[in-house]
Amino acid sequence: MAKRLKTNYESRLDAAAETIVNNDHCPIPGLVIMARRGEDVYQKAFGYADKEAGRLMTNDAQFRCFSMTKVLTTSIALMLRDQGLLELEAPVETYLPAFGRQFEVLHEAPHGEPGAFKVPYTSFMTGKTQNLSFTKTAAQNKILVKHCLSESTGIGYDMWTDFDLVYNQSLFGHQYGVAQALRRQKGLGFYSSNSIIGQNATLEEYCDAIAEAGYLTDEPGTFSYGLGALLMGRIIEVVCERVLGKHERFSRICEKKLFEPLGMSSAAFYLNDGDPRIAKIPQLYAATANEGSGPSGAIDVKPYVKCLPMVDDFPNTVTTAHFEGPRSCDSGDTGSCMTVLDYSKFYEMLLAGGCTPNGRRILKEQSVRDLAYGQFSDLDRQSKIARAFGLTGEAASFNYGWAVEAKTDKSPHCNHWSGYANNHGRLYIEEDSYILLFPQFMASTPASFPLGEPVIKEPMIAAFLSEWEY
Repeated sequence: MAKRLKTNYESRLDAAAETIVNNDHCPIPGLVIMARRGEDVYQKAFGYADKEAGRLMTNDAQFRCFSMTKVLTTSIALMLRDQGLLELEAPVETYLPAFGRQFEVLHEAPHGEPGAFKVPYTSFMTGKTQNLSFTKTAAQNKILVKHCLSESTGIGYDMWTDFDLVYNQSLFGHQYGVAQALRRQKGLGFYSSNSIIGQNATLEEYCDAIAEAGYLTDEPGTFSYGLGALLMGRIIEVVCERVLGKHERFSRICEKKLFEPLGMSSAAFYLNDGDPRIAKIPQLYAATANEGSGPSGAIDVKPYVKCLPMVDDFPNTVTTAHFEGPRSCDSGDTGSCMTVLDYSKFYEMLLAGGCTPNGRRILKEQSVRDLAYGQFSDLDRQSKIARAFGLTGEAASFNYGWAVEAKTDKSPHCNHWSGYANNHGRLYIEEDSYILLFPQFMASTPASFPLGEPVIKEPMIAAFLSEWEY
C-alpha cells in the first residue's frame, strides 16, 4: 500500500511550525522544514533568516549543517570500503602514521585525590577560568577506523565540560575540557568548539596536532562524541591520494563522490569571497537568560555572537567561518553547508537503495543497510555522554555517522541526528519517509541547551508522524 499523508496535512503542519517561531518561552527566529512520505512532499520556510535586518527565511537558504555532516562523511568512507580501499577494522595509524603512538587517557578526578594533576580551564560559554583536577593512564586500545564512524575515538568536544561547569553537574565529565586545556598548553590552539571550523590549519595539520598532543578523553572504543568524523575526512584524503597519486581536499572529494552525482548544487564546505550563496546564509541565533531569572525563567533570543563573553583565547568564528577567515580545514564532522532541498537528496539516495536520480549506483546495497541498520557490537556504550544522549544501545545507538533506533510498537525504525544549530533530520527508510528541520539556533549557550528538543524537534516530529496515513 502506498505511503501517504492525511488529507489537508499542509495546514496542520503549518500550524505546528508556527508554534515554533511563535513559542511563548523561546520564539525561534526562523526555520525551513522539508518532509516527504511517499508522493506527498512538504517544504516551507517560516520566520526570518535575519530578524534584525528584516530578511525573511526562504527555502533556498544556505544552512550550516554542522554535525549532520558526519553521516555524509561516513557514506564516502563506505564508498571507499565498497571499492576495497578502506578497512573499517584497521587502526587509524594505517592511514595516519602520526596516530601510531602511545596516547594518554584523561580522567576527571575529585579535588584532593592522590596523584591528581590540575590545569586551568577557561569556559568559552562563561569566560570564567577554574582549575580542573585529573589523572591520566596509558590507553589500552588503538583508535580504529570504525571508531571514527561511531564517534568513539576518545577525541570528544570540549564543550561537554562547559555544560557541566555551567550547570554545576556531572553529566558529561571534565576530561573534555582538560584535554582542550592541555592541547593549548602545547601551543596547539586548533581545538575549540567555538571556532569549530575556523581554525587556521589544514585538515592534515589539525589531525597531526591532535596526535602530537597525545591526549584522549576516553579509551578508544568508548562513545565520546566529538572529532571522529574529522579524522575520517583526513583518512579519506589519504586513501584517495594513494589511488590518484595527487592530493585532493576532502571538500573536493565530497563534490566528486556525493554532491555532484546527487545534484546537490548548493553543497559546499567553504564559500569563496563573492559567492552568491553567502547572502543566503541565515543569522545564527541563541538564547540568554534574563538577569535574575532562573533556569526556567525568561530568556532573550538574539544573534549568537551577542550571547557569549568575549574571550581573547576563544574567538567566536562559528557565525562567519564558512565564508570568512582561513577556510582551510575541511571538517568531516561539522563543515558542510547547503539548502535543505539539497540535503534531502542524500536521504533520497538511501531510499533509492544507494542510487542517484539517473539510476547510477554510488553505494552498494550492503553499505546502505549498514547506514540504516548497522550497529558495531564491540563498543563501550556506557559512558556518561552515551547515557546522557540515550545512546546505550537499549533504545538507540550511534554507529555510522548517526543514530539508529529500532522499530517498536510505538515508533517506526528511524535514523536521525542533529547539528550544533539544532538542525535535525530523521529518515524512516522502511516507510519511504523523512523530515528535515533546519533552524539556526545554537545549542551552545547555557540558556539554549535545554530548548532544542521541546521547542523545535519534538513538536514538529510529533506533528509529522501524526499525519501518516497507513
